[in-house]
Amino acid sequence: MATITIEIPDEIASRYASIEEIRQTMIEDFVIEQRQQGKFSLGEAAKLLNMTYVEFFALIGRKGLSFINATSAELDESYRQFQGMMEQMAT
Repeated sequence: MATITIEIPDEIASRYASIEEIRQTMIEDFVIEQRQQGKFSLGEAAKLLNMTYVEFFALIGRKGLSFINATSAELDESYRQFQGMMEQMAT
């Protein structure tokens, strides 16, 4: 395991109960950020944090983030494609 030493201002550190809580928060935030950038899949991110999918989704939710890694336009296009497929299947 790599070791990184950083200085954290007292104003930030004092908001946490312990150094372990700071460490865990930093690791979670780093993994989530890398997931949002597409560097990890949902499964990889959950595994790195020693969590299940459900636990990872809950963590993302508690942080007020989305597990969907797409722009609004990409989501709209995916929905249009899905609608087209469903219409084709219905005929």
